[in-house]
Amino acid sequence: MNKEYIVLLHDLMILEEMAANMNAYLVSNAREWTIPRSNMPKLTIGGYLMRQQRLHALEEKLEAEDLARLGVATKRFDAALIEKVVRFESRAHQELHSRIGEWVAYLRDLGSRTTTEENYYAGIVDVRVVITCLIDQLQKRPYQLEMGVQEEIHGLDSNLRKRLTKHGFIWDLVWMPAYPEDKYWWLYGCPR
Repeated sequence: MNKEYIVLLHDLMILEEMAANMNAYLVSNAREWTIPRSNMPKLTIGGYLMRQQRLHALEEKLEAEDLARLGVATKRFDAALIEKVVRFESRAHQELHSRIGEWVAYLRDLGSRTTTEENYYAGIVDVRVVITCLIDQLQKRPYQLEMGVQEEIHGLDSNLRKRLTKHGFIWDLVWMPAYPEDKYWWLYGCPR
């Protein structure tokens, strides 16, 4: 099994665990949910959506049985949302605002950190990817994205564009086809 496929399978395993815990997470008041399994990130709506988006974008790289697992996890997630439209929208907005605050703090800290930590930006830019996934989901029916969010992100992106230099894809290359440069331009740059 090649390294790329191992990375995909690990992401699929995380997605499955997140989908299995999503219903309990949505009905709780927890901001983050600890998955009771070792080496798992915290469960968040945005973390789930990021993985679902990229795994579906890379379906052709999955074996038939793994593609079936992805389908089951996606259906499990969809089932967790049944009769929870308002709850999901509220929780997704709550996380979106939290992630935007986190991103603002990262951008403020970016200038001083990049000189001392070579991979700092590559390690934090997933927050911006999650913001995009949350916005994309909240723009789908039956949800409604809060007014002003797009303008706030546009302002932050304008600031970031001035601080990035063109670069090759900064994450593991297995993810590159899932993140086209025209939409995810911040994954194709490094801070000056």
